[in-house]
Amino acid sequence: MDSQRVDLLMRDRMTLQETVWIVEEEAYASREAWAHSIGLSQAVHHELQTHRDHVYETRSQIQQTEMAELRDTDRRRKAQMVEILRVMRDMRREMGDMQAELLALRGQ
Repeated sequence: MDSQRVDLLMRDRMTLQETVWIVEEEAYASREAWAHSIGLSQAVHHELQTHRDHVYETRSQIQQTEMAELRDTDRRRKAQMVEILRVMRDMRREMGDMQAELLALRGQ
């Protein structure tokens, strides 16, 4: 008998939860329809515009930061290339000197 009552209460609880969900969905749909039917108020429009401006400003700041980072990386890479070319020039000179010494030794 008690288990039947528990089962009945559980079914009632599930039904109540479904009813609450349906009512909340209907309320949401009604609010949406009302807002759509009267259009956006100036306050909401201003809020959306402010949000949009903030998003664009943030995006622009991020892009500027990324560009600055890319410029820094490019500058570092160029400095590395200059250093590599300097080392290669020095190595070429040393190899030329070594080749001259080798030729001199062969001539002896």
